[in-house]
Amino acid sequence: MSLTTVGQTVEYIFEVLEKSGMYLTDFSRITGISRVALYRWRKGNPIADKLRLNLAYQAAYRLEKACRLGLLPLHNKYKKVERIKLLRKIVADMASKIVK
Repeated sequence: MSLTTVGQTVEYIFEVLEKSGMYLTDFSRITGISRVALYRWRKGNPIADKLRLNLAYQAAYRLEKACRLGLLPLHNKYKKVERIKLLRKIVADMASKIVK
């Protein structure tokens, strides 16, 4: 991770979620990290699993790329299942995109 502290990393993740218009529940489903864990991180509780933090950071980084490309936030109304599929595809596609 490029950020220097765990606190900065968590702050970055939640800033990107806000900017992308993504629900915390959707982020939880995409990353496989429980909503409870994400809410605890937001409150500043200690993070026991650095691997999950790195996973969340990588997903947030890709979401930020999608925002810069204008793919997010999603302006259309999608049903939950469709929205999750679309968000997973966007996150996967952003892995190979280079955005300045």
